[in-house]
Amino acid sequence: MSTDRVIFSFFRYPLGYSPVAFLFMGFRRLFIGPDVPVGDIRLMGCGGGDGFSILPDPRTYCLLSGLPDPADDQRLRQSRFYQRIAAPSQAQLHIELQPISGHGTWDGREPFEYSGERATGGPVAVLTHARVRNNRLRSFWRAVPAIRRHLRQTPGCRFHIGFGEGPVRTLATFSLWQDAEQMRAFAYHESPHHRTLRAARQEDWFSESIFVRFRVLNVTGDLSAWSPRSAREALPAQGIDPHVVRTTADD
Repeated sequence: MSTDRVIFSFFRYPLGYSPVAFLFMGFRRLFIGPDVPVGDIRLMGCGGGDGFSILPDPRTYCLLSGLPDPADDQRLRQSRFYQRIAAPSQAQLHIELQPISGHGTWDGREPFEYSGERATGGPVAVLTHARVRNNRLRSFWRAVPAIRRHLRQTPGCRFHIGFGEGPVRTLATFSLWQDAEQMRAFAYHESPHHRTLRAARQEDWFSESIFVRFRVLNVTGDLSAWSPRSAREALPAQGIDPHVVRTTADD
C-alpha cells in the first residue's frame, strides 16, 4: 500500500530505558495488534553522533507511519503499540510530509504516491534509503565521514539523521532543508556527496535504493532540541520556527 502522506516521528529515551527500547524494536512485529490501522509502519534505530555514525544511538528511534487516511493518525496514537513507544520517551519530534517526487523502491515496492509538484518555495525534506551490497560495504562507509563533514558546513540544512531496520547494510537518511535550492546545492554540485553518488552508480554499490523529496506540512516538537544548528538559524516565517511547538508550512 502506497501513501500520499507520511509522518516521521523521532523518540528519545532516558539512557536507562535503552535496553527496553532496543528489545521492543527488535520484536516490534509482535506488538502490532488489531488496534493499529493498516498502513506502512516502520520502527527503526537511529545512528549515533550526528546521526550518520555506523554505531547506533541506543536512546533514539524513528517511527515512520504512512497512513493514507488522516483519521488513522489518532487511531495509531491510541494503539497499545504506539503508547509503548511514546509513553517512556523524554523528547519527541513529529514531521508530517507530502511526497512530491522520487524514484526507487523500499523492500521491493514503491511506498509513496507522488504529487508531481515542483519543490519551489518553503522548506523541503529528503529521504534516502539504500541496501548496500556486501562487497561494497567498505567503500560505502569510507565515504560517509566526508559527506558528514560537508553536510555540517552546508547552509540550509536544519535537521538531519540516519536510521535503519538493521545495522551496517541498510541505512536511511532524513534531512530537513530551508528550501529546495540549498538542498540541490548539497546534493548535485561537485562535492563528497555528489562523488559518492557517482561512484555508487558506476560501481553498483546498492542492491536497492530510493530517493524521495517531500513538502513539509507540519512539525510538532521543539526542533532546536534535536538540532543545535536550528537553534542558531531559524527557518523563515514561511517555513519552520524551530522553537514553536506546532506550526504548518502553509501558514
